[in-house]
Amino acid sequence: MKRKNGEGIEGGEEKIKVLCLEQASDEPNPTGISSGHGKKALGLGVEEVAMDLPGIALAPSNPDSKAGVIFVLEKASLVLANVGRRYRILNANEHSDYLRKKNMDPYKYRPDIVHEALVGIMDSRLRMAGKLKAVYIKTDEGILIKVEPNARIPRTLEEFCDMMAQLLQKLSVKAKGKGGKLLRLVQNPVTQYFPVNSIKIGLSFVSDKAVPIEEYITGVNKDSDLIFVVGTMAHGKIDSDYLDDLVAVSSYPLTAAACLRDISIALEGKWKIH
Repeated sequence: MKRKNGEGIEGGEEKIKVLCLEQASDEPNPTGISSGHGKKALGLGVEEVAMDLPGIALAPSNPDSKAGVIFVLEKASLVLANVGRRYRILNANEHSDYLRKKNMDPYKYRPDIVHEALVGIMDSRLRMAGKLKAVYIKTDEGILIKVEPNARIPRTLEEFCDMMAQLLQKLSVKAKGKGGKLLRLVQNPVTQYFPVNSIKIGLSFVSDKAVPIEEYITGVNKDSDLIFVVGTMAHGKIDSDYLDDLVAVSSYPLTAAACLRDISIALEGKWKIH
């Protein structure tokens, strides 16, 4: 990758091409964060951002079953920092020199993992069939983000990081025109947004319970909403305190995107989505 300014980044106040600012909003800060990045970094009390992200029409769900799925992407590396006179999401490939100068481990800053996982979810037939109820992203810093099923996620990592940097500063991302909010920061804990009687399943390579995912999902009550919790960090474990079950779907350490792909295929078979 071509490096500039000795830090692999570009300076200046260049505009983010996919973003435009809207009228100021009086919406309160849903994160409850009063320190850390500071008000300027998190955009407390400033305008929301409207993005050129048209909503995607969803197919009606199967009327014979109201069950759906929610994905929780835990420990996502979406760290906002003032780099090159602009707030950016730290990326090991792009900001390695900056991270080393700050004595920060570059290998912990991997926004590409959550980006790949989120794109895979949004490209799935589950979402197209209206079975995806929501995606929640919990960052490594404890910030909780809700992604609506009709959000269109940028295909490139650069545009995705630009979007997430604006989201963390402005608190929400809105659809173009009069559309609603496609991404927004919400209050913790994530469990308050789960449907009643949903089944919360975590995936971990270190779990002692190895299962064939197709058989496992087939055995779940067809009318129950399913919550799948998947880690999107380079190394570490997910929070298992609120889970009903913790399983391993492979004897190999799969990427988050690969785990989610296996889950999606199994659910599509269970709900007869073709």
